[in-house]
Amino acid sequence: MTVRDILYKGNPLPQKKKIMLEPWQILKTIAVLALATICSLVLDLLFGVGNESIIMIFLLGVLFSAVLTASSIYGIIASIQGLMLFNYFFTEPRFTFLIYSSSDIILLAFFMVTAIVSGFVTSRLQTQIRLTAENEKTARILYQIALGFLPVNGEENIVTLAVSYVKNNTGYDCEVCLDYVDSIRSTPDPDKKHIDYPIKSSEGQLGILRVFMPRKGVCSKDKMIIMAIATQLGIAIHRERLRAEQESIRLAMEREQQRNTLLRSIAHDLRSPLTALYGTSTLLADGYASLSESERHKLAANTSEETLWLINIVENILNMTRISERQLVLNKGKEASDDLITNAVSHMKRFLKSRKFTMSLPDKVVLVPADGKLIVQVIVNLLENAIRHTPEDASISLAAYVKDGFLEIAVADTGKGIIEEMQSHIFDRFVMLDSGVTDSKQGLGLGLAICKAIIQAHGGEIWIENNKPHGARFVFTLPLEV
Repeated sequence: MTVRDILYKGNPLPQKKKIMLEPWQILKTIAVLALATICSLVLDLLFGVGNESIIMIFLLGVLFSAVLTASSIYGIIASIQGLMLFNYFFTEPRFTFLIYSSSDIILLAFFMVTAIVSGFVTSRLQTQIRLTAENEKTARILYQIALGFLPVNGEENIVTLAVSYVKNNTGYDCEVCLDYVDSIRSTPDPDKKHIDYPIKSSEGQLGILRVFMPRKGVCSKDKMIIMAIATQLGIAIHRERLRAEQESIRLAMEREQQRNTLLRSIAHDLRSPLTALYGTSTLLADGYASLSESERHKLAANTSEETLWLINIVENILNMTRISERQLVLNKGKEASDDLITNAVSHMKRFLKSRKFTMSLPDKVVLVPADGKLIVQVIVNLLENAIRHTPEDASISLAAYVKDGFLEIAVADTGKGIIEEMQSHIFDRFVMLDSGVTDSKQGLGLGLAICKAIIQAHGGEIWIENNKPHGARFVFTLPLEV
């Protein structure tokens, strides 16, 4: 099988071009030979040069004609015309096509052979130069095509790029048919004749590149470009599918890791309050009569605290589940800032009673469009975080104020604070810090992540900053008008 057979495999071989004489090229040939004749007549008249010198002028005319027309057929025509002009003007008898001298016949024969060979060689050289320039241009186009597919992501974008490359570089309309990607056609025209080019990768055939073309068929240059586009398209689609598969595996592994982490954290954090509840309830049930009133009251208070802690854990788990599944629905209403804060503080009253706690509210009642239950949960989580990561003698403050059209609520403590390296990750899921507090309750590492999701859903922001001279300060904002 020849290279030509491979190039046109699966398609009919193109027919040889018919020789078509172009008037403009013929005019070029006539003009060159006319100029050569005039120069020869002038030189013969002024200097009386011999036929050997004059015939060289005609030979140059044939070469110039071949160079200007870049075709051997015009070189042959120029040779014949040059022979006839030389015979007519410079051989005896002049101004006739008769030849009396045998030396003139030999001279004309050599001229004819030399002119045809020279014209043919010159035309071939011109053709090779033109082909080299076209091949260089084609190679540049192929390089740009290969380079253009590299930064593109998404199968639809890759297919669209391939269609535009075919249209811009060959002028043909086309469509791409893949396994599960809709056909993208630049200009639909089902009546046009088409050729299908396979789109292949290491996995096999991914689809076809269907090129709609005129009746005359596709030239070899355009065929090469289309095949290159089909090849690059297959490579790009295969790369995109591998990337999507790797991303899917990575996300699945990340979800599995988060699920395992969540399950371990839930098992650990639910066990602590449940164990405490079991212990206090058993003690009350078994020794109720022997316990004093103050002891029974203390056990009941401990039971209440552990139950509230358990409720907060379950509430955080439910909220994070809704956030992960994009099912967090806001039931907004006009909520008074004082009611939101006092409601949250009442939930944490038992935990705050042994702390130095201060609260600052706006002088006037501030109404904010918000989901009251979720905002209360945010404040509870921030207070719980401050309690969990500060010693008993630390101070905790809660302040609310209006600033630049937003309600700002800040929870500050005078604990050890949070190191700068952790501040950028503090609102991520499952981030748990060492509180440095003995027997402090541990959380799931979800509270601050839930706070961030709820505040962002309300159109606000939340951040952490240092509470000078020491400690941490969590601030979040809520827009007063939506």
